[in-house]
Amino acid sequence: MYIAEAHAADEWPINSTRCAGPGNSVRRPTNLAERTALARQMVEALRLGEDGPPVYADGLDDAFLETYAAWPVRVFGIGRDGRLARLAQPEAATFQLPPLREWLLAELGRGVTRV
Repeated sequence: MYIAEAHAADEWPINSTRCAGPGNSVRRPTNLAERTALARQMVEALRLGEDGPPVYADGLDDAFLETYAAWPVRVFGIGRDGRLARLAQPEAATFQLPPLREWLLAELGRGVTRV
């Protein structure tokens, strides 16, 4: 789920030229088409590709963010039935991602390979 822009250049410009960091051109969207375009940019930047998980964009009312306390970082697993199936929250400033990874691979019908 692509949620509100964490450090939009026009709202909270941490890590931008206004704060002596690298330039950040992402601005808070004013309509759903702009937020969806930003979500697509994220998919490309993270190289999730066509085989990656589906990505959804939260509405401008930030209903998902507010309902599920998605900020600053939460990891969610949405099952094939469209329901929230997994929720990972940080503990001691870190995530235990292997259980989520194993669930995701099982949900995608792929075997878990340990390396």
